[in-house]
Amino acid sequence: MSVPAVIAVWLLTDLWRLWTPSLITLFGRAAETPPEVMGAFALAVIAASLLLLAFIRGQAPRLAAWLLVAAFAVRIALRVNPAGGDFQLYGSSLGVFLAIASLCLIAGTTGQSLVPNVFLGVAIATSTHAALGSFGAVWRQDPLDVVLLLAQAALIVVAFRSLLTSLPEPPATPLAGLLVFPVLLVLQLALANVGRGSTVNLLWGPFFVVIGVWLAVVFAFLPQSRRRPWVAAAVFLAAVLVAVPLEVTRGGIPGQLSLWSLAAFALGPAALARLAALPSRPGSPRRAALATAAGGIVWVAFLFLFYAGYDLGYRADWGIVALAALITAAALLRRPAGPAGTPAQEPASAVEPGIRWRPLTGTVGIIAAFAAALTVLGPPLTVQALDELPDPERDADTAHPAASANTLTVAAYNLRMGYGIDGVFDPVGVAEQIRDSGAQVAMLSEVDRGWLLNGGQDQLAILARLLDMQLVFGPAGDQVWGDAILTSLPLGNAGATPLPTFDSLTGAAMTQISVAWRGKQIGLISTHLQPDADGATLRQAEVLADAMSEAAASGPMIAGGDLNTEPGSAAWRALLTAGAADALDGHRPAPTWSAEDPQQQIDHLFVSDLEVLDAGVVESQLSDHLMVTVTVR
Repeated sequence: MSVPAVIAVWLLTDLWRLWTPSLITLFGRAAETPPEVMGAFALAVIAASLLLLAFIRGQAPRLAAWLLVAAFAVRIALRVNPAGGDFQLYGSSLGVFLAIASLCLIAGTTGQSLVPNVFLGVAIATSTHAALGSFGAVWRQDPLDVVLLLAQAALIVVAFRSLLTSLPEPPATPLAGLLVFPVLLVLQLALANVGRGSTVNLLWGPFFVVIGVWLAVVFAFLPQSRRRPWVAAAVFLAAVLVAVPLEVTRGGIPGQLSLWSLAAFALGPAALARLAALPSRPGSPRRAALATAAGGIVWVAFLFLFYAGYDLGYRADWGIVALAALITAAALLRRPAGPAGTPAQEPASAVEPGIRWRPLTGTVGIIAAFAAALTVLGPPLTVQALDELPDPERDADTAHPAASANTLTVAAYNLRMGYGIDGVFDPVGVAEQIRDSGAQVAMLSEVDRGWLLNGGQDQLAILARLLDMQLVFGPAGDQVWGDAILTSLPLGNAGATPLPTFDSLTGAAMTQISVAWRGKQIGLISTHLQPDADGATLRQAEVLADAMSEAAASGPMIAGGDLNTEPGSAAWRALLTAGAADALDGHRPAPTWSAEDPQQQIDHLFVSDLEVLDAGVVESQLSDHLMVTVTVR
């Protein structure tokens, strides 16, 4: 086992969870800053490792060791800077560069164990993320993060000693190095994404994801063979197709991942491990390192190709399918013959000499069982409901009381994927704000449940656990991005309806539920209207008005969200035709965007057949929008 490769992948994954959200919240603004600008900055960070490697000849284990230590030092510095901002953006950029450069040099010294140990690093990173309920360790300020940092520090020490004292090994093959980062992207975005798994099922989704990554470790360490590689290729491609572009309707809500994606999570990584570890032509340490760095360019190119589709209006998910096809083609078409006609590289186990692979895979199986158990038992312990969290500064006597049995409080909040103005992911702060408002229902917009660009976290599941509420999610942009409703009230019917795009580049939908309150069923509609090519929301507002009228005909109704609509506009007048009252009438102007200097009134709540007792806007910097609330009876 190559500890340097393992810890490099784990550390790099942590740094990515900080860096990629910083790109869209600090360097630019999602859907406002052109994706090509953010992509160019990201490309410069990743490509910097190529410039460094261009000056290195041969193996450089000592430099790899010090780069790894430096990357970990950056991780520690980011840990003690909870304020986010430029320090987070440029610090995480530096950390990513250092970790990538170290991993590339490690590829030049690791030999045939590179691929198995990359998968082992992924398995550790994925398992810890799952045990934390997808609340990333890099965003936590609690003992759990400290424990994981100490574990990483121990592995850093072992890796440092190994790089400085171990005998040089033959380098990894250039093709194996080239595939490292594309493989990591497919795993982290699709097949080993804990957040994506939890959208299928909060318990079993992450469970199958963790089982899948550890099964991949077993398959990666098995003796390699080129016999029937098409089986692994077929399973891998099928898994990507099921886990990425396939959408189904479940429980009356369209646009969701299929239950078959659980099989994709379990089997896809193992098939990919077999493909990535197929024997190929050997090369020099420098070629292995440069090839690995070149794979990093592929990583950032396909990352932004995927996410730019949501701003530019094309089917982004097929870009990942294309990347999976390229990985498959490279694995199947690689030539195993050595240079100058030398005999083909013999299929072999990636296990170091003197270690038998059967006992090793048995050990991996035991670790996998432990990791799977933590996936089930960990989240309730690591993401506790707020009432169970110690907070000595909070005075229980002066806290905002929960709404009484005679009143109903509803909040509407665009979360910006959970990232505040400072670029920090703070779900505890968001949950406290919702709790302190007394809301029994929270209508949420821009909910992210697993985008790698936002850290691969299921923000909705985290908030539901913190608030001890039920969740209903309505996909809009894709299967893991959309609108949601959280409630502590008895839940009735639930569904979602996609809105016509009307030339809008971003998907939109209406998430609808009913809750029982004071012996009545209250209809609730949460949505996020998207401007069309002319910058107007009129046509989607007309569709929403029809839905509000229909819901109001059945009883009391509250609808709202980020409507991207100003009072007095044509879209506003269309909404008023539904017969519902503006909950904030009498409190206008009530600007909600942007949070730093709110000037526009675009977040709203409408009420039908209920008496409005109070309404208002809650000021905070936890998102780029401000939360609006209404209390009714």
